[in-house]
Amino acid sequence: MIMFYLVLPIVIFAFIRFLVALFNYITQPYLKEYPLTEAKLVSVLIPARNEECNIRNLLSDLHAQSYANFEVIVYNDSSTDATSQIVQEYVDADKRFRLINGRQLPEGWLGKNHACHQLAKWAKGEYYLFLDADVRVDRRFIELALAYMHKKRLHLLSFFPYQVLGSFGEFITVPVMQWILLSLLPLRLVQWSRKSSLAAANGQMMMFDGETYRKHGFHEMFRNNPVEDILIARSVKRLRLRMATLLGLPSDIRCRMYKSKNEAINGFSKNVCEFFGGKRWLMLTFTIITTLGPVAVFFFMPFPLIFVYFYSIIMARIFVAELSKQSVLKSVLLFPFQQISFLQMVYSWEKSRKKGGLTWKGRVIR
Repeated sequence: MIMFYLVLPIVIFAFIRFLVALFNYITQPYLKEYPLTEAKLVSVLIPARNEECNIRNLLSDLHAQSYANFEVIVYNDSSTDATSQIVQEYVDADKRFRLINGRQLPEGWLGKNHACHQLAKWAKGEYYLFLDADVRVDRRFIELALAYMHKKRLHLLSFFPYQVLGSFGEFITVPVMQWILLSLLPLRLVQWSRKSSLAAANGQMMMFDGETYRKHGFHEMFRNNPVEDILIARSVKRLRLRMATLLGLPSDIRCRMYKSKNEAINGFSKNVCEFFGGKRWLMLTFTIITTLGPVAVFFFMPFPLIFVYFYSIIMARIFVAELSKQSVLKSVLLFPFQQISFLQMVYSWEKSRKKGGLTWKGRVIR
């Protein structure tokens, strides 16, 4: 009887996560098309460090945009490859494109945060659209994102791009973050609620009202934090400013974030704790519950609750896969491997915490 009451919260937690995933599935948090009423200047700001494999694709997408009133500024952050030469080709061909070659990184800054801060200094637009160099955007993306900002009167709009998966290692790592996000956070409440705890953002795409950004200097505010996107979102909510975070579709914004399992684990480990509000104990509790929960439920719960538990976790994964536009069958069959990957992310985070540093793109970021 004691074990029943100890394990019962695990069943309840799984059911709650099912309800959250169901809410996200019902509310469909995607970009909706609205008519564009004002053609404001948009500054597209791209921090780039050794992105020769990606930058041409993004610049080509931007060059083909249906919306014409924009500028593109790329900050070359001490790249040692052909990034600057590729950007210069577009600068020579289109006066809307500019290249800024960065200098030595100042003490107390992380590379991307400093690059974004510098980009904002050069920006002339009424809206700032920060894009990572590895994303791809549809030809109407700027137009639709700007119209959405106007319609919803937002100060910040962010996207989790659709993830292109090309290898088995990516299939068992990249969906983990979507599984956590979409089963713990009702994404529409980022826009509908004023609570800062209901905040999420992705640094791969963040679009700001320019005046708001200049006033608060968000990247400078979190200059040495590797999870600046989440912290910026919370700051925007604390300032009582309207924001929204959406899921990308293959038809609007997409990305192949990582090319291998190890790269994905190293990348996600730097911010996995922030998915739990930066609370280590909460992350570890979630890790234990989701790892050992199935065994505990199977051995100590009566059949009806066993059914509720496994139905909840399987249906939650199905909803998340549908929302992420990924294979449902793979998501269900591979979830034990994804759980192992999640454990490796948590372990990597713990390891870097004890060592006091995590290396990314040749720099220590924590």
